[in-house]
Amino acid sequence: MKARLIVHNLSELTHYQKVLLNREIYGYADNSNNNTYHYKREGILAKMPNFRLLKGAYIIRKEDLIKIKPIYKRYNVKYDIYEIIIDPSKFKKV
Repeated sequence: MKARLIVHNLSELTHYQKVLLNREIYGYADNSNNNTYHYKREGILAKMPNFRLLKGAYIIRKEDLIKIKPIYKRYNVKYDIYEIIIDPSKFKKV
């Protein structure tokens, strides 16, 4: 199966921009009412099959690339995309 390996570099972003970007891509845990209620806010990767390698490096399907690129463009993030072939069983199911 053809897939894309995406590696991004956040070194030129401010801390605030890094937090916003990571929340949008990976999601985050949200608490309210003095930690009485806990919510899991999903990022864009939760909505597509993916395989996270390291912080800042993950593999997605070829057709899901168009969903990720606008996020990187919005934050002016430097990223590299590599075309790879991977076994479909390695992907996290949605």
